[in-house]
Amino acid sequence: MMQHIHDQLRPLISDEQAQLRREARAFAEREIAPVARRMDVLQEFPRRLFERLAENGFAGAGVPPLYGGTFRDYLSVVLIGEEFARVSASVPVALFPHAMLCAHNVFLSGTEDQRRRWLPFLAAGQKWGAMALAEAAAGSDILSLRTKAAESGAFYTLNGAKTLITNVPFADIYLVFAKTSAAKGPASISAFVVEKRAPGFGTGKPFDKMGMRGSPTGRIRFKNCRVPREDLLGGGEGEGYRQLLAGMDPERVSWASIALGLAQASLESALWYAGRRKQFGRTIDSFQMIQGMIADMAVDLQAARLLVYHAAGLLDRGEEARLSASSAKLFASEAAVRIAGDAVQIHGGAGYMKDRAVERYFRDAKVLTVAAGSSEMQRLIIAHELKRKGAPMT
Repeated sequence: MMQHIHDQLRPLISDEQAQLRREARAFAEREIAPVARRMDVLQEFPRRLFERLAENGFAGAGVPPLYGGTFRDYLSVVLIGEEFARVSASVPVALFPHAMLCAHNVFLSGTEDQRRRWLPFLAAGQKWGAMALAEAAAGSDILSLRTKAAESGAFYTLNGAKTLITNVPFADIYLVFAKTSAAKGPASISAFVVEKRAPGFGTGKPFDKMGMRGSPTGRIRFKNCRVPREDLLGGGEGEGYRQLLAGMDPERVSWASIALGLAQASLESALWYAGRRKQFGRTIDSFQMIQGMIADMAVDLQAARLLVYHAAGLLDRGEEARLSASSAKLFASEAAVRIAGDAVQIHGGAGYMKDRAVERYFRDAKVLTVAAGSSEMQRLIIAHELKRKGAPMT
């Protein structure tokens, strides 16, 4: 099944990207597969796995070579996410907040001094990163943030709390969004690079989650947390909203790649089981209802993959990608939920058992419709973009 899919993708990816896909798949099967179930059961991300990701260059997936990373293009990031998620979606869910939401956003919006100070350490995995945006009351409304940063000489003093932050508590560096003025609107938001060791910074214990349990998620708090002025991202106040928007499309595309990997794993598992489970004297893949489910799963997956690759291609060409990125995130994440659900259905009662990987795929898939911009937010963005463009997407 995998080889057939890869044959279909040859016109869409370069030889170099195909080689990266093979390397990511080999790493996933060698390093991730042996610990995937244990990560889910124990709700932990092995420190050794982070070290291996760094040793193989994946920690620098969002950092250009100039700063010590391995970032080639956005489609390559998609291929990494897809292959890792096929084995354990928790791995790219932990990797991308580090490589993309933190490191890549510092590259996109940081000053040259900030890039040179932070990116080599992040690319080498010597420091691990995260983004701190979400708050309990604000949800998807960044303009309603309550975390505040007040300038005081050579420092800013941060007060407030963030929640649902991936890579708490082990991340070393957080890209934090806070209000720096009482004014309303985008000009009130700024971003800061905050180290975990900063005075007044604290973390809570990880949440007990339904899915993606191998990727820790928790709260952080700031109580008169002192941050040097030179760690204000980009060097100027009021740029946080624009900086967040600059990283949103890459974020959506990278998260959509996780949906592709989960969907691929679910389809492969369903095909394997249907070819071996016998009922009424024959394997269930000979039943038309099962064949219909598998056909729909395959079409959903291929349609999602084409949407995601197209959005990544627009980013790589420097073209406007907001509409395509939201469309890819929406369709791929909801397709992953459908495909994983059908995989459980094809497994029957066995699919509901903890010793079957499809049970984990089903739990993991659901968060993709909520995180990195919910399905509802993606629909609003799509409708807004269509209205703004005044024409259907092409």
